[in-house]
Amino acid sequence: MQAKRHLRVAFSKKEPGDSTYAEIARGTWTLGREPELTGEPIPPEVLKGIEKQIVLRCEEPDRTVTYDRNDVRYAMDFDVVP
Repeated sequence: MQAKRHLRVAFSKKEPGDSTYAEIARGTWTLGREPELTGEPIPPEVLKGIEKQIVLRCEEPDRTVTYDRNDVRYAMDFDVVP
């Protein structure tokens, strides 16, 4: 993995039948560690799936990553903290 990335993150989810996302948690995340979040817990499977995508996306301008689990779509918006 590249150098440790420190992120400011906001998690949202969209349930089946919903047309918009609802924010469920926010905080900070140093990749390779557990995120420090306030709000709803994020399932470990979702965190792992998102973390795999983040490593490749930190340099891209689109700072949103999604992950589908069962019928729920999770989204994480992030900013890299210098």
